[in-house]
Amino acid sequence: MTNAGDPGWLVTGYALAREALKDPRLSRSAVSDPAMPQEENGAPPLAVVGTMTMLRRAGLRDEVIRGLSPRQPYVSLDRVRAVADDLLDAMIRRGDCGDLVEDFALPWAARVTGELLGLPEEAVAELGGWFGLMAVGPLADAHLPTAWPQSLAVFQTWMNDLKPPGLLPHLVRLNERSSRPLAPDELTGIAHMLAFSGLANPSAFLAACCLALARDPALAQRLRTSPDLVPRMVAEMYRWAPLLGDSITRIALEDVTLGHVRVRAGELVMISRDAANRDPAVYPEPERLDIDRNAAPHLRFGQGKHYCPGAALNQAQTEAALHAVLARMPDLRLAPGAAIAWREHHAVLMPVGVPAQW
Repeated sequence: MTNAGDPGWLVTGYALAREALKDPRLSRSAVSDPAMPQEENGAPPLAVVGTMTMLRRAGLRDEVIRGLSPRQPYVSLDRVRAVADDLLDAMIRRGDCGDLVEDFALPWAARVTGELLGLPEEAVAELGGWFGLMAVGPLADAHLPTAWPQSLAVFQTWMNDLKPPGLLPHLVRLNERSSRPLAPDELTGIAHMLAFSGLANPSAFLAACCLALARDPALAQRLRTSPDLVPRMVAEMYRWAPLLGDSITRIALEDVTLGHVRVRAGELVMISRDAANRDPAVYPEPERLDIDRNAAPHLRFGQGKHYCPGAALNQAQTEAALHAVLARMPDLRLAPGAAIAWREHHAVLMPVGVPAQW
């Protein structure tokens, strides 16, 4: 049974997860229907689970995909590296220890996402505190009924003060010329989703990468000596790091056979990419972080038509940030006695903090 008390099928193996993620009969947008079974209490807004469907209807989907690609014109990789350098330099000026989550990963993701989207300056500082919008379970029940509409109201004020260039000002202009434009609340909902997902997922992943480097100085030194290995490290981190506190949910639009199970139309399917990425049938010793591993591609960004359009951009930006960490902190290590706790009851998992020395 799910947190919402509904029955559902859980997919954990690599082969079946890959099959389920690609199957067009398993719908993501249908999860927004409150009549359907849910993983959490309350159906998620269509702007969260059906973003691409809404954008396609308005003729904006291709522009968003271009705007989330490494070749997007809004924030260069040099600028991404400069943001990382500035934050790390500020940490170093304060002393020889600090927190790589609150002082680095979260503000880095907020600044980069703010510039990418064209958000006003005041949005960047506030956006860094929006990780709580990824709450699930009991935390979501207590927090989101008020926090979600409040954040949408704040975001609407930001939509009235967007800063060109940026993906959102561009979408606003295109939407005005669309033959089937999104309603203002629909466009705000999509922009809101792009902002908090651009904060939560990149910051959590960068924090996990920093934790791995601080725990393993030999790995960090190897990457300093051979910086061309950083992409391999990032790819392995996508597989190895536990990043999802829940699953990817789908509703069967018709009867579907997954493995030896018959999933009936209208039933809930939950796909755990974290579990699939640690399937021992595909990844020997899956708990071991191994940047020399030769194995099947990870499933972090999904498959098929639901493949994350920001995947390549996130990898390139994370690599830029990690090059900054490796260069600015030549003796990076966990602070003595540091105990790593993880934020509980969140759809995206992140350490509460990564206390480090350098």
